[in-house]
Amino acid sequence: MSSGSTLSLPAAYGDPAVQAFGKALRAALTFDQDYASLMDFENAETPDAFGEAVKKFLRRNYKAGIKPAAADVERLMSLAHSDGEVRILRSAIISYGLARWDRKEDVES
Repeated sequence: MSSGSTLSLPAAYGDPAVQAFGKALRAALTFDQDYASLMDFENAETPDAFGEAVKKFLRRNYKAGIKPAAADVERLMSLAHSDGEVRILRSAIISYGLARWDRKEDVES
């Protein structure tokens, strides 16, 4: 486990790819009750496990049309270099996913 993480929690929260995944997770939870993806993200401890959680999330929500752009996937995976960075990324994504849903935000998207 690497303790020399270069990614900070504020930087993760401000990253557009993290925000896109968080919003997609929120939609998947709200409309499809996709709690399996929430648990996959929660249990991801390593970059490989995080990549697997992302893959499963995208596969589960493909038909529902709930998915971030390819550039967001690439950006997110480029941030997940160490176990510490994975913990930060999953915390930020889950926080966005569980944040109160605002209908005005959905209309603007």
